[in-house]
Amino acid sequence: MIGGNALDKYDVIVVGAGPAGSTVAAAVAKSGFSTLVVERRRVVGLPVQCGELLPTPREMADLFPNSPRAQRLADVPSDVIVNRTRTMRLVSPDGRAYDFSLEANILDRTKFDQHLATRAQDYGAELLLATRATRRDPDNTVRLRGPAGMSEVRGRVVVGADGPLSLISRSIGNVYQRPDFQLSQAQSVTLTNIETDPTIAEMYFGSSIAPGGYAWVIPRGLDEANIGMGLRPAFAESSRGLRDFLRTFAYSHPLVAPRTRSGRLVRRVAATIPVSGPVRRTWANNVVLVGDAAGHVMASNGGGIPTAMVGGEIAAESIVAFLENGVSLSSYENGWRREMGRELESALAVLRVADEVMLSDTVTEICMRLAGSFFLEPLIRCRLPGPVSLAARTLVPVLQRLS
Repeated sequence: MIGGNALDKYDVIVVGAGPAGSTVAAAVAKSGFSTLVVERRRVVGLPVQCGELLPTPREMADLFPNSPRAQRLADVPSDVIVNRTRTMRLVSPDGRAYDFSLEANILDRTKFDQHLATRAQDYGAELLLATRATRRDPDNTVRLRGPAGMSEVRGRVVVGADGPLSLISRSIGNVYQRPDFQLSQAQSVTLTNIETDPTIAEMYFGSSIAPGGYAWVIPRGLDEANIGMGLRPAFAESSRGLRDFLRTFAYSHPLVAPRTRSGRLVRRVAATIPVSGPVRRTWANNVVLVGDAAGHVMASNGGGIPTAMVGGEIAAESIVAFLENGVSLSSYENGWRREMGRELESALAVLRVADEVMLSDTVTEICMRLAGSFFLEPLIRCRLPGPVSLAARTLVPVLQRLS
């Protein structure tokens, strides 16, 4: 228990109580190991930093065919689901729509995160809120700053689940060399009293809409939606901020503005999303990184909930093997690469193609028309069809010169 004069020691210290951290904490605590979860927020899950879309279990089996656990982990309690969508709609710069089937559950992320954190506590993990990790030493002493002041704890294993700007990740030598290119800045508003089709999730593309990213409309029901975007500063005009891009999209886009004119703001959230693939080191002798801290995000669409939970459970299994039998934590990297490494690599390859295509609205429009739903669907599913890759290498440079 934190607060004594002696250094508090745990088998596992998890920094961050998002889906990745809580998944790790629940599994290691269930195995009987003393576990501390350190969360900087005062309330788990607040503020929300996500579009709240999670593919259904059936879709997860398709998206991560090498992971036997992906489908099970996506089977979430019904009381954390606020809506279910059946169709993904991609919208080109000129407003042309491309639809295909992709089923998803829209979550109440606050309830979902709290469900996972509570489960970890039920298995015996200790949760410390409003507490920030400020330093990690090589012996796994972690310095904390919380409501009672400064304290120190030590863990046999420290888990970095503290997001894309992870202190724990930096402590083992990871650094983003080009953050304006490797990190996407995201912002979203939740509006109610708007017109929306609750069965369709929408993605909007174009350098004039969301340079280096895309915008979205994710319905939370009949008259409420998350409307947001992610963009990378390296692709954006320095004179325009993210909020300006979002305001223009939500209230001026010809396909969105008519539906939002009577909307009422429920909340505004912002987040940073890593979009350059897994970080260089996802483990050390006594450290593992999970979720955003590990760069386990589908770079092409920013999706991080599935990979957070899959990676979190793999990490927990490796940690238990390490604590019980001295098995190297390198088994964690072997595990996540086996179960979702190909998908993470494919998503990054898709983003690199998009980077070539989406520098110009004209090129984006032409390429989306040439691809059509038949080729756009696998791209959203983080698969790179050969014809699309070939087009990116041959046609795009020509089209860029013409535009």
